[in-house]
Amino acid sequence: MGITTYETPGIYGSGSIVYRVGTSSYGAYPSREWAIPLGEMLGALTEEIVRRRALTSGEVLFDPAVPRREQYEWRGAVREFDEVDAPNSVSASVSLTAQLVRVSDDSVMWSGSSRDVELVREPRKMESVVSALSIAATRAVTRLTDDAGAVLHRLAASGARTR
Repeated sequence: MGITTYETPGIYGSGSIVYRVGTSSYGAYPSREWAIPLGEMLGALTEEIVRRRALTSGEVLFDPAVPRREQYEWRGAVREFDEVDAPNSVSASVSLTAQLVRVSDDSVMWSGSSRDVELVREPRKMESVVSALSIAATRAVTRLTDDAGAVLHRLAASGARTR
């Protein structure tokens, strides 16, 4: 299975860490950027989790530098990846969507979404914000992987073409 770089629309593709005040006021820290692009970071995280959760018996590969077409592709997108500043707390909010696509005919075998929120323990420290975003992202991707795996196992058990 190939894992593509996650789509990072709008402000999420800027490279900066995004924050939100309330429900609709967004911004990005001008001097706080991800070490690698967010879409690549999530692709690598997904590769690690898919391997650990044994979603497929075949090879799992995320390598944005090598365009390869595997039999199946995991295609993800960011819907939220924010520090959320509320009057009495700071949290990390992550919302992701994903599809598992059979490449030969571009058929969507599974699609899902997952959202997770993690409280930021030390709101004034960027390391704490990044840690909370990482925890929330890991849980969201794990749920997506487990959901996709359950569907794929049902398809395989019913004899549907999944390989």
